[in-house]
Order: sequence, then C-alpha cells, then structure tokens
Amino acid sequence: MPYTLELPDIGEGVVEAEIMKWFVTEGDEVAEDQPLVEVMTDKATVTIPSPRRGRVLRRCWKEGELAKVHSALIELELEAAGAPAKGGAPARAPAEAALPPARPPAGPPLPVSRPTVEAPARPTGTRALATPAVRALARELGLDLQRVPGSGDGGRISKQDLRAFQDGGGPAQERRAVARVSRGTDERIPLRGIRKKIAEKMALSKRTAAHFTFVEQCDVTELVRLKDRLAAGAKAEGVKLTFLPFVVKAVVAALQAHPKLNAALDEEAGEIVLKKHWDIGVAAATEQGLLVPVVRDADGLSLLDLAREIERLSTDARAGRARAEDQGHSTFTITSLGALGGMFATPVLNHPEVGILGIHRARPTPVVRDGQIVIRDVMHVSVTSDHRVVDGHEAAAFCYEVIRYLEEPGLLFMRLV
Repeated sequence: MPYTLELPDIGEGVVEAEIMKWFVTEGDEVAEDQPLVEVMTDKATVTIPSPRRGRVLRRCWKEGELAKVHSALIELELEAAGAPAKGGAPARAPAEAALPPARPPAGPPLPVSRPTVEAPARPTGTRALATPAVRALARELGLDLQRVPGSGDGGRISKQDLRAFQDGGGPAQERRAVARVSRGTDERIPLRGIRKKIAEKMALSKRTAAHFTFVEQCDVTELVRLKDRLAAGAKAEGVKLTFLPFVVKAVVAALQAHPKLNAALDEEAGEIVLKKHWDIGVAAATEQGLLVPVVRDADGLSLLDLAREIERLSTDARAGRARAEDQGHSTFTITSLGALGGMFATPVLNHPEVGILGIHRARPTPVVRDGQIVIRDVMHVSVTSDHRVVDGHEAAAFCYEVIRYLEEPGLLFMRLV
C-alpha cells in the first residue's frame, strides 16, 4: 500500500529544511530504519530514516530545495498492507512538474555539437531594446545587438539573451569559438547546504552591523612556556592542550569586565541586550565550510574541561556530526587563523553578536624590552565590533584586557573553577 512520509518537526522552532542528499532513488527497496535522506536546518544536519519496509515510489523534493515541515518528503510502497506508521498520511501524488529530473552520470560533460543559427536581422532603422548594462555586456562580448533576438516585452534584450545567442550560434560565436575552446568549460557549483547558510548569515551581518576592527600585538612568550609545561599533565588526563582554552578563559574574564561586548542588539524592541551567560563560539574549519560550535557556560569550566569540550566540538564539526544543541545562540565568538599564518585579519561578526576576536599565528619577533632588542613570541589580536553598540575605546579596552591575560597567563589561575 502507498505511504507518504512527511518531513518531521525537528524542533527548535524550525519550519523548513534544505534537502542535502538523497540516499535512495525511485525503485529502491528500503529496510526499516534505513537512511533515506539528509536534511539541514539552521540548527543542525539530520538524517531521516525509513519508518517502514518497502519500495521507493517517489522523492518529492530535489537536492538543494527547501521543504516545509509536515510537507510530503517521500512516497513508499509498503511491503505489506497495514496501518501507516505514526506521522504518515495517505499517499498524495504531487504534480508531475514537481518530479526531480533524472541526474546525469558523474564525470566531465560530453562535448555537444550545436548548429550555427543565424538570427534574423531587425528591420532597418529599428533600434534594439536593451538597458545600458546589457549594451555594455554586448560590447564586451563583441555582439551586434541588432542581430540578437530579445525575449522580453516588446523584444527587449536581456543578459540571458546575449549568452544564449553567443552559445547558440551567429557571427559572434564563429569569432570566439577558438577562444572558448582554449579556456575550457566553466564549472558551476550549486550554492546550497552549509555554504548557502554561511553566505546568508555573512551577508546579513554585513548589511546590518556597523563593523569596525581594532588590532594590537600580544607577547605570548610566557603563555607558550606555560602551555608547554602543562601539556604533559594534560596528556596524562587524556587531553590535548592547545592555546584555545587559555584564550577562552581570557575572553570570558574580559567580557565580564566589558559587558557591552557580550551583548546583542534587539532592533525591533530598540534595546541592547546584555547577556548574563558566557556561551563562547569557537569557529572550526570543515570540508563543508566554517562552522561555529559553542562552548556553553564557558565561565564555569576549568582549563582541562575547556580543552576537552573544544576538542569534542571541533572533532564532531569536522566529522559532520555536530549536534543541534552545540550550535547557535553563542554570545561571543573566537576565530583563529593561526595555522595559515598571515599578519592579521578583520573577522566578520557572527550575527547577532556585537563582538568577535581573531587570534593569529605567533612568531619569533624582535622587540624592545628594557632598552634591549630581544626575540619574543608575538602574535596579533584583532577585535571586530558593532559600532552601533560598542564604542572604539571600549573595544580597545576589551582587547587590552584579553592581551593582559595572555601576556600574564598566571593571572588566569586566579579565575580557575
């Protein structure tokens, strides 16, 4: 009997999910609890299993599309007649147009031979309809607008019309054929999944916040020595000690001294919301893109506990198994570019936060101490803030407070839990 599986309510206020990857196709036999599809929400990536045993009749969405909660996800022909599983509904046949097209086999595209099409010329004295931008593109491509058929109202020519004419034939194609062959075929990568979420969130951050960045040097020589001394003891506890736990501790201490950086701007209410908890996002580079898992209640964790939690979060993020509760709702973010080097960067705020700290590679650097030139381990620290909430002097004071704890890491032991 037919059975329709709906996209379940994943919770956390989620109303839609992006179809990331299908594990089955029409005609496949599936077992109970077999993975059917991977979907991604703003909170997490979730794999949805089959609630029953049967055969796939129809996938109701294509990869990259957004499906609404409780909408039909996939239709199955159950192996045996019986009542549908909880959450199911009688099968509904979506419109034929909604069927996903068959996917071509993987591999480079085969060369296609296109006939040369000579577009009819416009009547003499009739000027082609096109915007200035389209006319500029036509000049760049070497196309005669009088020979390009327009698909818009009244024969208006669009950029798509220019591309179609260029690819479909005409004198311009003949002139540019050799150049196109030598350049090869452009690759188009769908903007979806985590990369799409990153693009949306970064664009939102840049549109709404008034970004400004303050940068200063930090002498971490003593921190390097302290970390090296403690590394063996941490290893005996099964923990890999890095610099990040020290940075998180320093950031929490600085946020408590400068609460405007641990805040968000509620534009609708016209209020600055000072957070009374310290949930620190730690950016992690993954194959899918940059994720920001969150260390919850970082103020209540010891250095060893912070090291354990950061390692767990980073490992899960890189393995693609980050949990929903480990993402979102951070109050401040730390991003590190240390492994790549560079002098410093200007991080983009993790919306709706008003502050983000960038830490960079520590290098042996000649500096002046007591009138003498000595070699010390020096790195740059950059703080980006939302100028609508945080004044420049306050961001600088916060940065110097972080630097104070990193340059004198012994002060952190007074704050250990």
